[in-house]
Formats: sequence, C-alpha cells, structure tokens
Amino acid sequence: MHPALIAIAVIAIIVFVIVRRFRGEPVDAKDLAVPPLILLGISIKDLWGFDHWSAANIAFLAVSVTVGIGFGMLRGGSTVLFEKDGTLHQRYTVKTLIVWGLSLAASAGLHFGAQAIGAEEAVRPITLSIGLSLLGEAITCGWRGQQTGIPFAVKDSGRRGDDIGDRLSRIFDRSG
Repeated sequence: MHPALIAIAVIAIIVFVIVRRFRGEPVDAKDLAVPPLILLGISIKDLWGFDHWSAANIAFLAVSVTVGIGFGMLRGGSTVLFEKDGTLHQRYTVKTLIVWGLSLAASAGLHFGAQAIGAEEAVRPITLSIGLSLLGEAITCGWRGQQTGIPFAVKDSGRRGDDIGDRLSRIFDRSG
C-alpha cells in the first residue's frame, strides 16, 4: 500500500478514536487487548525475515519500543475512568490530547532520526509504532481499571462465557 494512503488511514483512525473517547465509552478488555496484539503480530511477521541487524536498526527499534509504550502509558494515565450503568467507562481529557500530540511529534522525530542514523525502512513499520502505543495505553488503562474494582464492560457477542472478551474481562476484573 502507498505510504500516503497508510498515513491518511492512520490519521482517520486516530481522529475517530479520539472523538469517540472524548465522548466517553465503556472500557472493554477485548477492545483494550485485541487491537495492539493484532498490530504487533503484523509487525513481528514483517520483521521476522529481516536479517540486516545493524547497530542503527537495533538502536532505532529499541528507542521505538520505549517511546511507543511510554507515550501509550502516559496517554492511558491521562484518561478519566468512571462508573456508568454499573461498568467501567473512560473519557479522554485535554491532557490526553496533549499526549497524543506529543507522541505524534515524537514519532515524526523518530522517523527523521532513523533516516539520519541510517535505520532501514523495514524496521520502521507504522503498525509497530501504533501497536506499541496502544499496548502501553491498554496496560495502563487495564491496570488502573482493575484497581477501581468497577467491572469492565463486556460486549454481547451472542455467545455466553466463550468469548475472548469474557476471558480478558475476567483477567482484568477482580470480581469476575
């Protein structure tokens, strides 16, 4: 896929998520866990056959992991968690928006820094950056949510007790 199309899709998804979460939404363990795992799985698949592990590529990857998870955790810590209709909900704040902006600026800086040190394009998949950021947010929101004692929301999938969301909710939810 053309890089410009990927960038447009990423921006559209980020705007959609930000708007939805500013309005407030239930915290569903499946929604926290599945997107980052899918994106990280795609990234690992993309990196699996890579065999040019230069110092620049390793350094870039290490910094990317740290920055991605770190900004995600900051974003997860900036959200407001609250109870609504007996389940845990989250809402982004102005602080969250600031963290989003800083993380996008850091991603741009990493991109140009990678070019400056000669890190190859193959170690810079956009799915990795987004997946790490979402993982950091999921870890922080999941942990904070679990500390509240408020049950996580579980979307009705038509199946009872056999859904991955149910299993993940039991992991994060002490009362499950």
